[in-house]
Amino acid sequence: MKEVCRLHGIKQKASTPYHPMCNGLVERFNATLKTCLRRLCSEQPRQWHRNINPLLFAYREVPQESTHFAPFELLYGRTVRGPMHILRELWTKDIEMPEVKTSYEYVLNLRERLDDTLKIAREELEKAQGRQKHYYDRTAKCRKLSAGEKVLVLLPTDSNKLLMQWKGPFEVVATVGVNDYRINIGGKVKTFHANLLIGYIARDQDIHEAAVNERLPISSSAISAASLTVIEDIEGEHFNDSDCETLP
Repeated sequence: MKEVCRLHGIKQKASTPYHPMCNGLVERFNATLKTCLRRLCSEQPRQWHRNINPLLFAYREVPQESTHFAPFELLYGRTVRGPMHILRELWTKDIEMPEVKTSYEYVLNLRERLDDTLKIAREELEKAQGRQKHYYDRTAKCRKLSAGEKVLVLLPTDSNKLLMQWKGPFEVVATVGVNDYRINIGGKVKTFHANLLIGYIARDQDIHEAAVNERLPISSSAISAASLTVIEDIEGEHFNDSDCETLP
């Protein structure tokens, strides 16, 4: 596989699991495709595979908000001739005759169109990324953990990968880079992003009762070991509490 990547100029990058932001381009497309499938297959959900090709075609012919170009146009240098375009030609009898060109002229014009299109798309994409970073940084907070600390990890449940749940406590083994940590889970050390971790403090009965009596504020940076079920609906579906396990 390394040789294949070298021949094709592919640079492989490893990312932590269950953190879609590490693979934003792929995960954004997957989320869009799932949303379209959910809307289109609401009456016959078991037939979702029959709608993949039409949805992919529709996705590729629509201009993207970030680049202002359709994926088809960025690849082929021209707009797609879709079903609506064909119907318009049939109704109006206005059929555009293609310009006759030599192979050399066609390739030269195609290269010029692609160069101009890609240049504009890159500029628009950089602007969009800047706006997205600005909005994300407004609420982002730096989170630091140390080796030996106890944390809860946001993981999929055993019954449904779309349903996330805080599990733990587990121990932080080491820090990897700025935002990743190696966590000991059942004797196996795995790497997780800081967004999937939250500090854990063992409940002390006396302190807990004192906090309740004095109405002390509860810190949002840690979770008590009291019975707790935390559910995150990552795909827009609704789940019942009975489908989840309760933390010990």
